[in-house]
Amino acid sequence: MALWFFTSDLHGQGALYEQLVAIAAAHRPEVVVIGGDLCQHATGPEGLAHQRVFLEGTLVEFARRLREGCPGIELLLLMGNDDWAANMDCLEAHDDRLWRLLHERVVEVAGHRVAGLSWVPITPFALKDWERWDDGAKEDPLRLEGWSSWSGAMALQRFDPEHRSPTIADALDSLAPRAEPADAIFVTHSPPRDTACDVVASGAHVGSRAIRRFVEHHQPPMLLSGHIHEAPRVSGSYRDQVGRTVVVNPGQFGTSRLCGVWFDPGDVTGTLRHTVYEERQAGGNSRAFQGHWPGA
Repeated sequence: MALWFFTSDLHGQGALYEQLVAIAAAHRPEVVVIGGDLCQHATGPEGLAHQRVFLEGTLVEFARRLREGCPGIELLLLMGNDDWAANMDCLEAHDDRLWRLLHERVVEVAGHRVAGLSWVPITPFALKDWERWDDGAKEDPLRLEGWSSWSGAMALQRFDPEHRSPTIADALDSLAPRAEPADAIFVTHSPPRDTACDVVASGAHVGSRAIRRFVEHHQPPMLLSGHIHEAPRVSGSYRDQVGRTVVVNPGQFGTSRLCGVWFDPGDVTGTLRHTVYEERQAGGNSRAFQGHWPGA
């Protein structure tokens, strides 16, 4: 059985990265995927520099230790909406050596195609690097102004509701021909709209409409997401089903315990397990794990 591990939204927390190294050394997955928000939350020019130190130091050391503890492992990752895009060169410097980047790319790994996308719908937050209009339809985001670092330095950015482009839908349309989506695993920082995976504390669904329509149309076997940390706690499930597509958001629960999922990409439905709780679809109950699967 092939064994993959997915997690997201570690936000620079050293304890969570340490757990990931230990889990990989103990259970030897073929592939580890991190679905965005790699760095600690950090705003302003000092925050941009602080994240750069993390990416050039801590993340590199993490990746090296991951390989030392589990030789031959593949690490796939992308940035999320809390990561400053000006620091992408730190990730590019080690692409194809310590890890493989996924944003707007398709990679072949362990006999499977994996496609990734960092874009999220416009949020109420100030960092706007990885935000886009969703699908060109009417939207009323809570915050249109913020900061972008795509120029290499921080600059004010404002989304114009009269010109709702480019969109997440555009990026998906560009990615699809390269991915052959009916057979590819997708990693999108944003979950699709109206699933168990995109619910915030108020009960509102805030995922991407474009990603939802893409999944409905192409039906990839699996879509891995993050972004909405509390979704599994609010909805009661870390997984959902859109047609034949298994949609996953493991969440991060704000505790010292790493939230992630184990799965075999050849049998997603039969093997998907969460590190903290497992949803029992028969009866809708959940139970805490007494350790990390497999070998729990």
